[in-house]
Amino acid sequence: MLASEELARLDLAAEELLVSVADRKVVLPLIPKNASIAAQLATELRLHLIEGRRETWLYHAVSESEMLGKSVTLIDKSALAGLLDPSQRDGLLSTAWLLVSENLKPSQGRSLTIQLGPVAPGGEVPDHKILVPITITSTGIARNRVDSGVWDALSRVGRYSDSTQDASLRVDIQCLVDNPADQEIRSEERS
Repeated sequence: MLASEELARLDLAAEELLVSVADRKVVLPLIPKNASIAAQLATELRLHLIEGRRETWLYHAVSESEMLGKSVTLIDKSALAGLLDPSQRDGLLSTAWLLVSENLKPSQGRSLTIQLGPVAPGGEVPDHKILVPITITSTGIARNRVDSGVWDALSRVGRYSDSTQDASLRVDIQCLVDNPADQEIRSEERS
């Protein structure tokens, strides 16, 4: 709510500045004071746009869920979750739910960290695909107590390997997604 109020304030300020230029109340080139105001508005608007891009489906699924919001830490600085196809999304979200919800009692201290990326070049990746590494680390979840549905859900996300250390489960997933750059080129070719 505060973010949308802030965005509305910035939008109004930008509109007022542009109307002033259009009505010739403010002449071009802008005097330093007006140029500074315009630059500040542009910077704030860009920051809001960037922040909006980071709020992927996974961000909303975690933050809007009472259970996941308390138990899951999401690290997705490049908004890579947005590249997953519907089956991969379902698999990743199902994995998170199954891992934190199984016989969960508040005193158990069960938590997950889901990290997407960074994307690293190299390796054998099919044409028009990129590899998004996903790491899930947990506390309070023993591997031998993991429901078999978790492994089925993980297989929808990509190839994975798991390991344990100090009673923590770690799952590394190699998630192949469509390369967004190739999709943009294809849509430009169709135009």
